[in-house]
Amino acid sequence: MKNKVQGLTYNQSNLNYRIRELEVSITSKCHLRCDNCGFYIPQQPNPAATENIVSEIVTGLKHLQKLNIKIGSLGVLGGEPTFNQKILITSLQDFSKFDNIERIEVVTHGLTPQNISKETYQFINKLTISIYFDSDELTELWKNYISKFAPHVELSLRTDKDWDKWLGDEIADDSKAQEMFDFCWYRKHCVTIERQRLFMCSRIAKLSQDNEGIILNEKTTIEQVVNYLNQNTFITSCKTCTPMMGLPTVKAGQQPDNRILNLLPKAIDFLKTELNE
Repeated sequence: MKNKVQGLTYNQSNLNYRIRELEVSITSKCHLRCDNCGFYIPQQPNPAATENIVSEIVTGLKHLQKLNIKIGSLGVLGGEPTFNQKILITSLQDFSKFDNIERIEVVTHGLTPQNISKETYQFINKLTISIYFDSDELTELWKNYISKFAPHVELSLRTDKDWDKWLGDEIADDSKAQEMFDFCWYRKHCVTIERQRLFMCSRIAKLSQDNEGIILNEKTTIEQVVNYLNQNTFITSCKTCTPMMGLPTVKAGQQPDNRILNLLPKAIDFLKTELNE
């Protein structure tokens, strides 16, 4: 029988708690408009409560560090994290200063490599590309580019042709909601900081259900974080969690127009030019 999921694990020898994977969104903008987008693009709410999104995230990370909570992997997302080159490099520079973060991962659609400067890669441990484009050439160019200019970076290529259904009006009963909560993949991998709050999964944050997160500030105690992330009972949003309902999957990365085809040649030309030089 599978073990029930907890948002925090405890290391008895080091006497500290650990979040396996923590997600932060540095923008709500994206070049794509994927059907059933897991980030709710273009309806995604602003991930920040103020005008300085990086500062907000850093403040939240400082509080987790103060509480002696380790972070196995910090996922830097959006929207599309490469949408704004300046925000990307600024955020990664700041995030890399935390000694309680073991790894920094950037998740991108891979169609705007020109927005990731070579300097940026020194702050990245893992680059994950969700491949919605149909181009073996671009895939190979990415492999060669990382191998040449950032060999320390782990390159992960997501080639899923289908993904979980995110949108819909389905509602689970209490028994099913509790079962989904107990073995939730997203609670295990998508603890999230947004709008000065900590959320047990990214879906709650993207749905603007801020009342289902907890405020993360200097008054937040370790007991509050533990009780929230390791609670035993499902919350309201779990009843509408279509990704965990076992519904038929949908095609990944489907666009309303030819925007991928428009971005593709620019990405190929950039990587080719960089490799040839």
